[in-house]
Amino acid sequence: MKRAGLAVLLLGAALCIPGCGFEEGAGASVTVIQATPTPIPTPTPEVTPTPEATPTPEVVVVQTASGVNVTKQDGTYVANADVNLRADASADAALIASVANGTQLTSTGVCDNGWVEISYEGQTAYVSGDYVSAVAADTAADGAAADGAAADGSVDQAAFTDGSADASAEAVAG
Repeated sequence: MKRAGLAVLLLGAALCIPGCGFEEGAGASVTVIQATPTPIPTPTPEVTPTPEATPTPEVVVVQTASGVNVTKQDGTYVANADVNLRADASADAALIASVANGTQLTSTGVCDNGWVEISYEGQTAYVSGDYVSAVAADTAADGAAADGAAADGSVDQAAFTDGSADASAEAVAG
């Protein structure tokens, strides 16, 4: 009897053990945990300094004695003919000097009425924009004339709006 009781216990244990904690079929679920890899730190990029913006120069406008507005700006002009330099931006203003065709003039401003303010022998003078031409910065540095004045001092008549052959006489009158 001892053997039979032991056999029943073993048989009962054998039938109960496989069903503990796991059921096969529709109600069974298995949870799979996937490990996330540890990220590799990327180096922080160096901060590139932002260049400072070059400020735009402020436009300076002054007036002549007669009330003509002059926008201050440096430049170089060349006389296209013999031309008068005046004390104000007008053909009626006092004569300061006359310069020959091909003379380079250092501009300090441009007038609203078409005249050009120049610095001549330490004083401010004005010349009619009809008788001078702007010189490119690289040409001015080389000392060469441009826009109507040739290297030999002759005048390119096409530079004058009326195309007259006697442009020098007209320029001196201005």
